[in-house]
Amino acid sequence: MAAKGKGNGKRKGKGKGNSKKTKSKPPDPTSNCIFPREIISNILSRLPVKTLLRFRCVCKPWRNLISKPNFIDTHLHRSSSLKPTFSPILIHTLHVKYTDHVLSLVDSPESSVTELDNPFPFFYYNMVVVGSCSGIVCLCKPPWGDLITLWNPVMRKFRTVQLPKKKPLLGVHAGVSIGLAYDSQENDFIILSLFCFREESRVPVEVEMCSMKSFCWKQVKNEVGFRVIRPCCNVIINGVPYWTALLEDKYGLRDVLVYFDVDRKVFDKLPMPGITVGTQWQLVNLEDTVGMLIWAKTVKHNIDVWVMHDEDGWSKKCTVGLVLGFDRLIGCLRNGDILAEDENGVLLLFDMVTSSVKAKLCIDNAKRGSSVIFNYSESLVLIREMLPVEKETARDKQHRENLLKAGINLKIISTDDPQQANWVNRIV
Repeated sequence: MAAKGKGNGKRKGKGKGNSKKTKSKPPDPTSNCIFPREIISNILSRLPVKTLLRFRCVCKPWRNLISKPNFIDTHLHRSSSLKPTFSPILIHTLHVKYTDHVLSLVDSPESSVTELDNPFPFFYYNMVVVGSCSGIVCLCKPPWGDLITLWNPVMRKFRTVQLPKKKPLLGVHAGVSIGLAYDSQENDFIILSLFCFREESRVPVEVEMCSMKSFCWKQVKNEVGFRVIRPCCNVIINGVPYWTALLEDKYGLRDVLVYFDVDRKVFDKLPMPGITVGTQWQLVNLEDTVGMLIWAKTVKHNIDVWVMHDEDGWSKKCTVGLVLGFDRLIGCLRNGDILAEDENGVLLLFDMVTSSVKAKLCIDNAKRGSSVIFNYSESLVLIREMLPVEKETARDKQHRENLLKAGINLKIISTDDPQQANWVNRIV
């Protein structure tokens, strides 16, 4: 009985059974860790984007950390400064049957080609990839630069950009050329819209730019006085877009390379290397430097690699001898690997140093000769008011097939002009 009385005493009143239950916040997973919170943030900022997306599900503190702008900027800076052993590439192809625009991603030579959900409306048959910088890809509809779309493939989000109030004039303008730039100091993406006059008019392009912070278009002076004929910029290097252009001055009409100076918000020009008659060339990003691949039209084995130095100008880096040869040269990866297409439509990845084949890339149902590549770096960067990319449904595919059966006449216009390494689709 004594034991029973002891059990009913004051100790019981202070026990857990009579105490008021309070809801406590979940403990911070870093509070009992041997590493300070700054160290954990440092470790996470060095991980790949796909790993971080999975780590968002670990706990709310980690999800909040990975979503913070400071963390995203730190992660972007560190991933951009790394010298890659392999450069991820975005591949744009046409479907051999439906003329769909297929966008695919290759992470490494060992990985398979991953088809992405295209945010561009399927019922638009005209689409070009302008380029990519800091994880954001720009898409638009030529020849007038309509439906400009910014898209983060890894985050699966996109948004469209309002077009400038100025409209191109039919019969006066030949088209609009779109470029994408990134201002790392202001952490701001910039869309450039170049209104291209017809070649016979010899009038320099008129330029407008739109900041993704304000989403307002304003005019940019074309003090260089250049003209372009491409639907988009040739290449984007470190957030700077480059165009091959024509310039007429006291020395006559000549080819130049123009770029948008992101810091000063003006255009500037660079000379072109001496290109002999009977050769083809392509402007590329070679280890974050302006580079150019030059090869003969008839002998498709040797490729001359040129690079631009700020002080010394253009210089020849090396000559790559591809033993297997190629039917069509597609481009160059950021780390220097060369991608070409053989006579069977297979994409071959060549090592620039050894000239050996590192990998063979196969894209299902890709139209031969339609592949275009873009260097891509994954990032957590998002632009405000981005929306999730919806997966294409079977109903969408059926609608597209019905349109084709209805008798819409499609014609894909390609060009062998080396200045227009990309292609433009037009409905006729």
